[in-house]
Amino acid sequence: MGKTLRDCCLACIARNISTISRLGTFLSVRDKEILLERLCWHGLLTTQSIPNVTYHLFSDTLQRVNLSYCNQVDDKLLEVLSQSGCRPKHVTVHHCPNVTNRGIISLSKILWDVEGLKLRRLEQITSEGIQSIASKSLKYLNLRRCHGITDAGLIAIIRNCPNIEKLNVNRLHKLTDASIVCIAETLGSRLVELDARELTFITSKSTMAIGDNCPNLTRAVFESCVRLEGDGLIHITTHCPLVYLDLSLCYKVGKEDMTNVVAAIKARSSLQRFVCIGMTVSSVCIEVLSSTPSLTHLCLCGIQELSDGMIDMISRLAGSHLVELDVSNCLQLTDNACSSIANHCQNLEALGLMHLGEVRGTELSRLFLDKRAENFKCITLSGTKNLPISVIKAIVENCSNLEVLTMAGLKSISDEIAFSVAAHCRSIMQISFRNCDLTDLGVCQIAIHCPKLVMIALAGIHDLTDKCIIALAENCPCLNELYLSGCAKITKQAVTYLMDCAIGWVYVNHSTPNAPFGLLMAKDLDKGEYTRVDDLPLEPLVRRTNAIHV
Repeated sequence: MGKTLRDCCLACIARNISTISRLGTFLSVRDKEILLERLCWHGLLTTQSIPNVTYHLFSDTLQRVNLSYCNQVDDKLLEVLSQSGCRPKHVTVHHCPNVTNRGIISLSKILWDVEGLKLRRLEQITSEGIQSIASKSLKYLNLRRCHGITDAGLIAIIRNCPNIEKLNVNRLHKLTDASIVCIAETLGSRLVELDARELTFITSKSTMAIGDNCPNLTRAVFESCVRLEGDGLIHITTHCPLVYLDLSLCYKVGKEDMTNVVAAIKARSSLQRFVCIGMTVSSVCIEVLSSTPSLTHLCLCGIQELSDGMIDMISRLAGSHLVELDVSNCLQLTDNACSSIANHCQNLEALGLMHLGEVRGTELSRLFLDKRAENFKCITLSGTKNLPISVIKAIVENCSNLEVLTMAGLKSISDEIAFSVAAHCRSIMQISFRNCDLTDLGVCQIAIHCPKLVMIALAGIHDLTDKCIIALAENCPCLNELYLSGCAKITKQAVTYLMDCAIGWVYVNHSTPNAPFGLLMAKDLDKGEYTRVDDLPLEPLVRRTNAIHV
């Protein structure tokens, strides 16, 4: 499946926007919004095209504005947008390195009615830039990775937008308890979701304030908030009807505190997703957690105390209602854990078993050889190098609804597995073959038969050439992540072609320090294969002329 006719037309218009007269009169509002988005994604906001873009696309009817992944978006463009008279409901400015406070201040003039605002990864933005943003209609605010924002700026925007329901302040490393207390007291019962990942200065004072003021909070992410302690987390789990809680890498929370947090969760009986990567837990904690009837998604990655016995307890007590289980990097686990999962987990849709050196996983085959196989949407096995090929075959041949599959570092993976994925897993969206023994043939088959791909990781597969990249470019228009480090026979020209063919912006990791100096690949027109030509012997040029006799 390639692009739709509509996508082809929009791509053609985007590349010829400077030559089409009266363009704006023929486009719907949604078409203008999509065109603006794609012009950014493909770096087409050039000096020549910007006057036409602002004239044809910046209208007072725009409802959604998405300016992402573009170094051509700057303060001047935002100033022109603010003068267009539009009052958008949803605005995104993401990873535009040339946007500064001046541009955001100009943009704030049209944000009175905005309902969703994403200002993400804007390295030059400080508190000065966001203090002028004010909207009583704002429900969703995302400021992820705007590292220059301090307490003063966040407190100002929270007070100017007091009806926010979902807030993301992920990696705003300068924030302290003052910000979180203001969020809790100002937003109060309206706050439903909070992502406070990597706020390393906040303490239990913040979680206490949230527990006291936010009775409707259902989603809380505190990953890497290393100063949080058990008392504040117990308070928040006791007073908030949490559905999703992430306490990963909160190292100050000990075993006893974690047990008390889990006991509060069970008493509340609302939690569905619990993530505690890298924490310390006791068997009592696992028992209490497993007997929480509402729990459906459980991530216990990197917990060194996790044993086969604990997995057996989880499987027996929660196996009937668990939908997701991830025990990657839990190095004590053996095949006994796999046997317990296969025996008791009846409704799994996602299973994570990455980097388990002691696991062969033969018992897992039973999960994938009965009706349970059709439930699976996500299986991650990267780094579990002892898995037999029989288990891999059972997965790819029977899990027909798979959307995510990672098999990085599994040396048993070959084109045979790729062919099976292409034949049976037509819904696959993300797949990883890093450091596997694949060739162009296997990747091409996946590209042709799995058109929904959005991410593929092929790093470390040294024999791949431009042939597979061309196949991905022509068959997977929604691709937005591509990992090719170490693939020295793949050229930058082929990758650029893929990026041009894709509908959206594509993140590409293609570092090739192993590439031979002067490497040049070309297509053999007789065989249809891509081969290295820079080391071929040069044939002498023979000048052919017509002899003229006088």
